[in-house]
Amino acid sequence: MQRMGFGEKWTGWISWCIFTATFSVLINGTPAGFFNSSRGLRQGDPLSPYLFVIGMEAFSRLILRAVRGGFLSGCRIKGRSGDGAVVSHLLFADDTLVFCEASQDQMAHLSWLLMWFEAISGLRISLDKSEILPVGRVENLEALALEVGCKVGRLPNSYLGIPLGANHKSMAVWDGVEERFRRRLALWRRNYISKGGRITLIRSTLSSMPIYLMSLLRMPRVVSLRWEKIQRDFLWGGGALERKPHLVNWDSVCSDIRKGGLGVRRLSTLNRALLCKWNWWFANEREALWRQLISRKFGEEEGGWYT
Repeated sequence: MQRMGFGEKWTGWISWCIFTATFSVLINGTPAGFFNSSRGLRQGDPLSPYLFVIGMEAFSRLILRAVRGGFLSGCRIKGRSGDGAVVSHLLFADDTLVFCEASQDQMAHLSWLLMWFEAISGLRISLDKSEILPVGRVENLEALALEVGCKVGRLPNSYLGIPLGANHKSMAVWDGVEERFRRRLALWRRNYISKGGRITLIRSTLSSMPIYLMSLLRMPRVVSLRWEKIQRDFLWGGGALERKPHLVNWDSVCSDIRKGGLGVRRLSTLNRALLCKWNWWFANEREALWRQLISRKFGEEEGGWYT
């Protein structure tokens, strides 16, 4: 970080976090005293995400300079008017996605870019865990992967423009979450959980598991009905999810506690609310990359985005 130009405030803070950690080694089952670390962070240290952001900021600058110099092309998002927008790379958590053409020259430039970043930052990029993902038909895929030294991967159909929710294959996206539903239920000893405990588990766990997917995709009605049936059977059916009389209508169960209900969230309503948040974010996050891409690709009506 000192080589990258960060001041004493940042480097001193990070050094303090590194040197405060202590370790011990077990010799024949007995701790042999403690010693301080001289580099690296403990697993789960809250400072780790910030270090990644700082390091990736330097990598982003290198990529942008390569795009401006014509060494990498990026991905051009065509719009209804104008030239659209160019996306050179995306960062999410600790993953990095770089866009370029399927050419030997651009793969070589990307390989040099990674090598320069390693020399500048002192970090080591694990190419064994990296993949080259083709979009469309690519003839010399193995040769391109060999140029960088990574593996050949394959994008799932949902990333290649195949509409979700259009046929039975797209249901696999939701079937995976349902499988997690059932695995989680199998871990609970439902015969020994009271109805109050089941309500708590439904509200805290079962209703929250599909939130990430529901915030991105519209849930088919058949899926929401199927998942709500699992919740109903868990609430009233006991240990085997068997069919038993439901003592209270499900609409009443999903009503607000102040109205006499049990406060269980209706999945279809929650899905619509999560998707409607994008309208609010579109109106407020005007500098965000995703907002600019949607605006340039689909255009805006007079006075703002027409939903």
